[in-house]
Amino acid sequence: MARRPAKVRKTKAENCTKVVKSEYRKITDLPPELLHMIFEYFKDERWTMKTCAATCAVLREVTVEHLEYTSPHIHENLDHFMTFMRRHTKPPETVRELNLFTLALDESVMNEIKRLFPKVEILHLEDISCAPPLPYHPPHLAPQPMQLERLVLESYHGGWSLCGMMHILSLLAPKSLVINLVWDKKTKDLQMDKFDPSCLASSPAVEELRVACSYTPDQPPLAELLDALSRTLSPGHLKSVNLTCDLEADVRALDALLRRIGGSNVTSLHLHPHSRGSFSDRQTWSDPFDDWRLLDISACTKLETLYLHIYVKRKENLKSGRAASYFAAGLLANYASPTLRKVTINLHDLECPTTLGNRVVLKLQELDKVVTAARFPNLQQFELVVGVTDELRHKAHYHPDCCEAARRALPGLHARGVLSIFVKLSVW
Repeated sequence: MARRPAKVRKTKAENCTKVVKSEYRKITDLPPELLHMIFEYFKDERWTMKTCAATCAVLREVTVEHLEYTSPHIHENLDHFMTFMRRHTKPPETVRELNLFTLALDESVMNEIKRLFPKVEILHLEDISCAPPLPYHPPHLAPQPMQLERLVLESYHGGWSLCGMMHILSLLAPKSLVINLVWDKKTKDLQMDKFDPSCLASSPAVEELRVACSYTPDQPPLAELLDALSRTLSPGHLKSVNLTCDLEADVRALDALLRRIGGSNVTSLHLHPHSRGSFSDRQTWSDPFDDWRLLDISACTKLETLYLHIYVKRKENLKSGRAASYFAAGLLANYASPTLRKVTINLHDLECPTTLGNRVVLKLQELDKVVTAARFPNLQQFELVVGVTDELRHKAHYHPDCCEAARRALPGLHARGVLSIFVKLSVW
């Protein structure tokens, strides 16, 4: 008789609720190397990264290395921002646009910005104070100017001085320079001091210049600003000029700038008067672009695009009996280069379609006589943008009536197939 196999003794089960102690119980206990690997995986989850950065100091030190600071805006406390960026290696390399407001800058700070943010393309400086040494003596081994795609200099609440602005500009090398200045009764502390060329560190080779300035009549700084730019910018590099101004003195200053730094490479010229806000004010306002003899653009021998603005005024408001197209027609007839490819005329405040054919108030026919195939053989487009008043916009058939009146006033351009007409509401 076979023996039964012996029974296997049952062992007592271990207590399943027993907690096994582990060396790492929190994510913050992980070494920084592992944390960096984890956050590298989540680097595209921007809100997740920001949440982790706000959790605790340990995670913050790691996550900030994986966050991008593409366009920081710094108000007043620059030292704190710079200290933060110096502590980390990756964040400064993510900065593409740097915006600084209401700060004091000098050469040492600008050099530190250049060193710390090697990939900055756009620098925006607003209401900056700078007191450069006069005369300025560059160091023995002066660093190369900071290369930029665009530099924006703005003043709305005071701060900039003319020498300070030009000094900061001379420490940089922007391709595009944008200057916006606003003068009013609240900002009379703005100081457009007399420009001293000894404040300059170099002459930037600016290719695109955009300047806009609005101010009260007792504070006319734009002419002085343009004069300073003509002594600061490197000659022969300017390709595009866009100017918004308010006085004839500003137009003369632009003329001097083009002569001083040379307009031989300018291919685009946009001239825009800073007009008044209401229709009634614009009717009595003096357009700074009133006399074509104020601005000699004959040096712009490569000019391809020309943008001009014409404000339509009633007959009783015309200055010296000149038609509204007097400046544009004179500029095209006497100074414009035959290399022109596109001309844009922006009409404003048209009250009636028949005004487009009026030979006293507007006199568009003069443009048709001047802009001929013989005078401008390369012309591809003559663009007429008709800005109508709100009253005209509410009248029936105003759009086709304006287009037909424009074609009748410009028959030569229409027959050549280069005339483009756009009708819109004048907006301010």
